[in-house]
Amino acid sequence: ASLAPPRAASASPASRASIDRSLARRASRARPVVVAAAAAGEADAPPETAVKRSGSLKINLPTWLTLVRVAAVPVVTAIFYARGAWVCPTCCVIFVAAAVTDWADGYLARKLNLVSSFGAFLDPVADKLMVAAALVLLCTIPPAGVPAWQVAAPATIIIGREITMSAIREWAAAAGGEAHGAVAVNSYGKWKTATQLVAISVLLGVRDGTAWMGLADGSAAASAVVTGGVWCLFASAALALLSLWIYMAGVIGYMD
Repeated sequence: ASLAPPRAASASPASRASIDRSLARRASRARPVVVAAAAAGEADAPPETAVKRSGSLKINLPTWLTLVRVAAVPVVTAIFYARGAWVCPTCCVIFVAAAVTDWADGYLARKLNLVSSFGAFLDPVADKLMVAAALVLLCTIPPAGVPAWQVAAPATIIIGREITMSAIREWAAAAGGEAHGAVAVNSYGKWKTATQLVAISVLLGVRDGTAWMGLADGSAAASAVVTGGVWCLFASAALALLSLWIYMAGVIGYMD
């Protein structure tokens, strides 16, 4: 007798069709369960790009310097409207100190590897608050002998440029990709910042005269200092427009 296993009887075409339909029904019933489980797994898994909650805000030395700059805004505002020979020198010194901390906090953050999200957010806010507040104050009481429009006109350009740039950066961040890279800081923006810091420091200091500098009011040297401050402010306004035009030229192609 042969020891080979018996062969299974070949299934008829009708039997094979019945088996195929049965398997198809089982697969259709199992598929919704598998899809639902996969969807639940994807929903439960946090997105890779999500910002994780730190749990507590840590304020380091560079951020403290930035907070000091923010706190200086109401201090300068209160002192500006006081009376006395000490007012203008004090406002000037506070503003110069704030400008120094603007450089120091960034330097320390990079040098000591203390860069933080909160510091990166707060630093430009502190800069804009300090500059805008000082310009508004000078518009209310311009330096002696300086027509109000010579402060108000460039101040309007500078503040308007900052508002526009904030909107451009917000749009570019939302757009992402190459549009985001198109708003990188350019050299004209840096020169604008430097000239406006010089101009505001000078104009705050000479609001009530230049006697505290050792310069007789009305002298050629005093007039040169005041005129230099005004021209620096106009130069800052011109650089503000130029840098804004460069930024707009870079992103306008990505807008609908």
